[in-house]
Amino acid sequence: MSSNTMLIRSITIYSGLPIFICGTLGNLLNIRFLWRTRRNPCAFIFLVSSFFNCIVLFYGLFTRILSVGFILDWSNTNRIWCKTRIAFTEASFLISITCICLASIDRCLVSCRQEKYRRLSRLPLTQRAIILISIFWLGHSVPYIIYAELIYSSKTGLTSCLLLINTTYANYLRYIALPVYLGLFPSTILTITGVMTYKNTNKLQILRQRQLIQKQLTSMMLTQIPIILFSTLPYIIFTEYTAITSTMIKSTSQREIELLLTNIVTILFYITFACPFFVFFASSTSFRQEAKMFILCQKTNLFRTNRIQPYSKTIIKTIQPAIAKGN
Repeated sequence: MSSNTMLIRSITIYSGLPIFICGTLGNLLNIRFLWRTRRNPCAFIFLVSSFFNCIVLFYGLFTRILSVGFILDWSNTNRIWCKTRIAFTEASFLISITCICLASIDRCLVSCRQEKYRRLSRLPLTQRAIILISIFWLGHSVPYIIYAELIYSSKTGLTSCLLLINTTYANYLRYIALPVYLGLFPSTILTITGVMTYKNTNKLQILRQRQLIQKQLTSMMLTQIPIILFSTLPYIIFTEYTAITSTMIKSTSQREIELLLTNIVTILFYITFACPFFVFFASSTSFRQEAKMFILCQKTNLFRTNRIQPYSKTIIKTIQPAIAKGN
């Protein structure tokens, strides 16, 4: 076994396992803390996103740790697992990323001065949007279930899980699905809505309102944006580079370096789905207090006002008179 292979295995195990363990526990804690405020549209989106993050970390990262780090690849021996792993991983990626974009849009709407925009932030509308998004991305992943097959190679004597698709669909995945759905769209939406939300909150006249909205609606989202860009863009860029240069003749050392970089950017990619709990903990005082009380096994007062609540109807009622007074 070459030194490069050993290095790749070590990076996968010693970097991937902490991300998987911390990310899974963090997302489960998110579900625990956000459950009481699930009637809030923004909290409900975070709740759904945390659930799909757990699926991403299991189907994507954990199985990669087993296959690369411990040479235990179930997808090469089980046909059902071969098909479902690719499909569920892809769908969970896209659903989770889309939920983050929805949360950012929701915060932008509720921070607007116009009441007609704030009224668009409603739980029934949010639930319908998430259902439609889930159906769409699950349908988008159906071809993976259809075309993924176990293929035996006579040259290597090994069986591998491969996606048997035509050139047109392969080009669609390479040049549209990956760079646009995981790169361009989320980055653009998060950046635009984040800037608009920050500007909207700065226009509020009452300091208390500004603090509540800016801390509860903006801080967690704005903190996630650079992390998402940092973890997803290198993966997308390098994956595109690998696909474009796949037909080029490369030296052995170049292939080894690219294989090592592929492993590194892939591990970094999963930080997006593992970081929400730590982002919320660092950027939200109320979330941090809730987490500390849970970890210390202290009882919480269900009626205390400092609950984890990205947005509330009380704030909506107080904003309107303030805006009218300011105008």
